[in-house]
Amino acid sequence: MEPRRFQLEGTSLDALKAQVFAEHGPRARIIAAEKVTVGGIGGFLSRQHYEVTVELPPSGRRRAAVEPDLPSRASSERAGISALLEEADRAESTLHPAAPAAPSVSTGSHAFAELMDTLAASTGAPVQAPAAFAPAQPPAPVPLNRIELNQLQAGQLQGNQQPGMALEPVQRTSLPPAPLGGAGDLVMVVGLGDEALEVCRSMADLAGSGAAAVRVAGVLETDGVGRAADRRAVATARAAGVMAGHAIFLAYGLGRSGTEMGRHSTLISALAADQVWVAVDAGRKPEDTAAWVGAVRSAVVVDAAAVEGIDTTGTPQSVNSLGLPIGWLDGGPSPTPVL
Repeated sequence: MEPRRFQLEGTSLDALKAQVFAEHGPRARIIAAEKVTVGGIGGFLSRQHYEVTVELPPSGRRRAAVEPDLPSRASSERAGISALLEEADRAESTLHPAAPAAPSVSTGSHAFAELMDTLAASTGAPVQAPAAFAPAQPPAPVPLNRIELNQLQAGQLQGNQQPGMALEPVQRTSLPPAPLGGAGDLVMVVGLGDEALEVCRSMADLAGSGAAAVRVAGVLETDGVGRAADRRAVATARAAGVMAGHAIFLAYGLGRSGTEMGRHSTLISALAADQVWVAVDAGRKPEDTAAWVGAVRSAVVVDAAAVEGIDTTGTPQSVNSLGLPIGWLDGGPSPTPVL
């Protein structure tokens, strides 16, 4: 009569061995063991368990007495199971030599460490980024990087110009910037009234992520849109973006007139976005726009401007005096960085 075989699964080999011994006695043998990985993104946030194959003697045979050398037998079994697992690991590495690439996330930002801490707290286990995780590269084309923008701002402010006044116009040969699109990237748009929210919605729609990728902060409050007004909420939003494979678009509202800029500047800086835009109305007085945009730029590096309402004014080119490349124009990508 053939031996009987069946499979069990559990969180550890020791627990499985104890279960087999308790339920089927000392003559039951574990003849195969496998470590199984479930879920995750390229192994990131995955869960593991063990599966063993148990062999029982044919039914009808008399059960042998318990062997007296149980400690040595247990050691022998552990060695055998370890060998089986090592063989299974080698087979798995042969079948799957490289894990799929994980969605990109801006690991270079100082907010990423807090994101990883939040993920660890949510899953109940330590979380480490894969070794191959690299900082996300912004989609081309982006005319000015952060270093260049810092140099541009510093060069202007070291002269006779005061913060909030116009900077040197962007070169027309530059290409317009684009919103970041990596999984978990945080794109913040700052503006008066609801302008930042409208820009974020249009960016999320074009990216294909829709309303699930939009959050609000500052004085903005709207039904159906989650808030991410502090670092913990931002880390949670980033985690959702990582899992869903899209960027997060955060609309920061300054109110109707942009007062209390000192308080807003502190919060904007603390949220540590990967990319910062300002949503400006081409129909507003240039000096009024320059005042609040200058306050934002004193707190963070602003990467680009999103311009709305160019049809409401005869002089939309006034936004060029901000010295920021224009990457978004009336709900869509701008064809040029300068109007």
